[in-house]
Amino acid sequence: MALKPDDPCSGFRHGKVVAFINEKMARHVKGPEFYLENMSLSWEEVEDKIRTILEDSEMSSQAQEACAWSSLALGVRFARRQGHLQGRRVQWLHDFAKLHKSAAHALASDLKQLGAQQEMERKEAAFQLRLAQAKLAEVQKERDLLRWKLLRARFATPRESHRAAYKGSQQHQLPARTPITAQSHDRRILPTHQ
Repeated sequence: MALKPDDPCSGFRHGKVVAFINEKMARHVKGPEFYLENMSLSWEEVEDKIRTILEDSEMSSQAQEACAWSSLALGVRFARRQGHLQGRRVQWLHDFAKLHKSAAHALASDLKQLGAQQEMERKEAAFQLRLAQAKLAEVQKERDLLRWKLLRARFATPRESHRAAYKGSQQHQLPARTPITAQSHDRRILPTHQ
């Protein structure tokens, strides 16, 4: 018996169907041999072999029919295997899509956090720039004032320079004394004789 009723890889679910196909394959020794020899081949290779058998005029029709039933059983087996592989591929794609979605969510969260951090850094940099500009304006104002004083001192007329010097010297002098006059003393001025 080539097909086993308890083999889940055969592709057949009903024991009666398996028994019928086994009976048809067993009508010639080539039937079960064909099934067992070609289980690992691809469907295209099996189909090429069955075509060669069917075109062989020296092979009996009983052997050809047994091999045809074997190729049918192999076709069902390959379809079952392909369905199983396809199911695994679909599951893999489903898992991959979930992983991709999870990674996309994590990336979106990271991007949002990075954007918020960059916004804070931008605001901090803008504040530091405004502070530096204010300090620069203050220094420039002080520079301009010192430059103005320097130019004023350099190009002042001699009269203005003397006036400024005189004003400065008056501020440092003591108050003026009252002059001594003859009237303020009780002395008489006597005429001198010659």
